[in-house]
Amino acid sequence: MTFTTIQRYVVSNILTVYYSALVLFSFLLTFLKNPFKNPWEQKLVLVPPARLSDPKYGVHKYVKANNIKLHYVESGDPNKSLMLFLHGFPEFWYSWRHQIVEFNKDYWCIALDLRGYGDSERPEEVAAYKIDLLVEDVRDLMRKLGRSKCILVSHDWGGLIATKFRDTYPDALDAVIVLGSTTREAWSKEIWNNPQQKKKSWYTFFYRMPKLPELMLQMNDLQIFDTVMRRQENCVDDNDIECYKYWFRKQVALTPPINYYRANFQLTFSDKYKDENVPMIVANGEKDPYIVSSMLERIKTEYKNIETVLVEDAYHFLQQESPEKVNKIIRDFLVKNKL
Repeated sequence: MTFTTIQRYVVSNILTVYYSALVLFSFLLTFLKNPFKNPWEQKLVLVPPARLSDPKYGVHKYVKANNIKLHYVESGDPNKSLMLFLHGFPEFWYSWRHQIVEFNKDYWCIALDLRGYGDSERPEEVAAYKIDLLVEDVRDLMRKLGRSKCILVSHDWGGLIATKFRDTYPDALDAVIVLGSTTREAWSKEIWNNPQQKKKSWYTFFYRMPKLPELMLQMNDLQIFDTVMRRQENCVDDNDIECYKYWFRKQVALTPPINYYRANFQLTFSDKYKDENVPMIVANGEKDPYIVSSMLERIKTEYKNIETVLVEDAYHFLQQESPEKVNKIIRDFLVKNKL
């Protein structure tokens, strides 16, 4: 074990304990302000919001891939090129609603619920969310769909999976589009060399803790969704938020998504440089509260063929908060690469 690894191990554990203590203190303040209110009481909703079954988004289907039952929404002509969407945390297929209706005329759109999310199967073990398994979910899903190649569109954790997929199976891609995300290698270098990124990534240390992250996110009937997804006015409304809360109110619905962080926390990574001819674009929001702008420069050192875009006045959930800008970026990229 190198000195760097030991140092990062110690710092990571200190930060995990520190942020956990802050969250526990916030719990105490909440109780003192209103000792008669249960902050973890949630509204019971048995009927799915109507938007989740709106036919304009497509047809709901299931498939067993990589020994996991996966749910996805299909829209468009199956004879056209496959455009496969991978959402991030804490989302599900619905985060791609604006892109589905934009691209289903020209592509066969498949918006997946990643394992542990939405109506896909939720393995209990933390190790079931290792990134290599997540990549194999995508690869086997493509096989089950009868396709050897796809255009992979991703956001946040979906982006980490997409870049790992691109590194592992470059021949299986027509193109990869990454939104509000990075690679695991670039993230690691930024977080350990850029204090601003370390501060923005506080939650990745905190999520290593058992139970506490789930309790924090459950507070005040999942108020976290109102907080993080409504930074851009008039883009995500109350009905959209209810779609998210419907799924994440379910018992143990938060633990599998948080297990993505627990299963994949890693202190060091080897340098990489990929020169395969896979069209790739990474677009991050100028005002993303979780990713520093310099992350784009870091990613460019890892790939020979890559474009990067800093989306003006956009936040983290940019495919929902700035759909017109994002759709244009995707469309222009596809046209440029004759896809």
